[in-house]
Amino acid sequence: MKTWRTIQVITALVYGVVGLLFNADSPAAVYTIRPAVVDQQEEFEILANRLQAGDELILEAGTYSQTGRRAVTARGTADRPIRIRAAAGATVLLTRPADNLDTHNNVEFVDCAYLVVRGLTFRGGSSGVRFIRGHHVTLEDCTISHTGNNALTMNSGDCDHFIVRRNHIHHTGLSARGPTEGEGMYIGCHDGSCVTTDSLFEGNYIHHTRGTSDGGNDGIEIKYGSCNNTVRNNVIHDTNIGRRYPGIFVYGSGGRGVNRVESNVIWNAGEGIQVVSDAVVCNNIIFHCSVSGITAAGHAAVEVLQNTTIVHNTIMDHPCGLRIRWERASNMVFANNAVYCPNDVALDAAGLAAAAGGANYVRGRLVGVSLDGAALLDGGHPSDAFVGPSANDFWPKAGSVLLGGADPRYAAGRDFNGLTRRAPFDAGAYQANGRPVNPGWRIRPGLKIPPADMGNESDRPAEGQTP
Repeated sequence: MKTWRTIQVITALVYGVVGLLFNADSPAAVYTIRPAVVDQQEEFEILANRLQAGDELILEAGTYSQTGRRAVTARGTADRPIRIRAAAGATVLLTRPADNLDTHNNVEFVDCAYLVVRGLTFRGGSSGVRFIRGHHVTLEDCTISHTGNNALTMNSGDCDHFIVRRNHIHHTGLSARGPTEGEGMYIGCHDGSCVTTDSLFEGNYIHHTRGTSDGGNDGIEIKYGSCNNTVRNNVIHDTNIGRRYPGIFVYGSGGRGVNRVESNVIWNAGEGIQVVSDAVVCNNIIFHCSVSGITAAGHAAVEVLQNTTIVHNTIMDHPCGLRIRWERASNMVFANNAVYCPNDVALDAAGLAAAAGGANYVRGRLVGVSLDGAALLDGGHPSDAFVGPSANDFWPKAGSVLLGGADPRYAAGRDFNGLTRRAPFDAGAYQANGRPVNPGWRIRPGLKIPPADMGNESDRPAEGQTP
């Protein structure tokens, strides 16, 4: 079998070279590989590093295990990307021997460009998938789990125009050697010496992240300096094993651009979302976190608090729904949120008076602020505001104060389901548009997959709305 694989690889390489020499328009080479015995270096790594622009590497079902470093450099072009994927219907597992957990990362993609990695399962390794620099890389429909440290990292050089979507990330930070981190995604360098820009983190399912050090076990953490990234439609829960860290944490860019955190659902985290600066936090649903729903405050890594918008979030049942410290902040917006912590603190705020906004509906104790009938209004009892709050159904109920209650100056263009918001605008994450029940995805563990008809409404926000 080893001989057959070797002949297959050599033959494919020969045909690929001949095609390039004699026919520049010839189809790219397609390689298929099967698992081999555990070795210091495996055929997958060897062949992946030989791929040329336009090539495709297909992995057949089975377990690919390696004892040495597994590093891949694959550089396609914009019109001829390289693809590495699982065969149709195949379960492809890239792993390491159990005693190798803290020795090497599972896989490292080094200086890759115009690369698509699809449908693979990465189990084990210190970090699961490490990107060391790179641009125009897509990682989709993969699973990363049971890592000694964090699952996916982009903290070894600048990364630009990445797409990370529909991945399942779980059970991180399992090292027993000493204190460990367990972030689902660690994006950028803590001191801003490397950054990730213009990237999309969408539709991922992240849960059961473990950490035992001060490094943390956040679901998605975007470090200082990284900017123009979008984090949307992710499902994140139980980022509270060992330590209690945020579901999503965005630090800020130093004014170089804004990160968008939109339409995510988070529960059983420390803070649901922690935001420092330079961000739009919109249409998120956050419940049952042990510290707060959203914390918006300064951090030692960020010098200036500025350019932060928190609108249309639904926040339910936390010790503190929203904690805001904006005393020395500028260009901040706080509007159209629904914050319900009837037995605890709904809002603990300082510096909110200087922020723009209005029409936030709250139920619970207030610290540092009071109801004023404009920026802060009484949201009523949760059972009067939502269809089924005890079942995590936060669709606005008929007669809810949220219906038509938003300030139109700060209305977002879309809601949690991706549906267009139309006047009169609703407060909170959903826009009912006259519907008595939620037509979209229902909150539950797993990927957030909108129904096919969610994209049928107009993409154009109403005049004056936030896109």
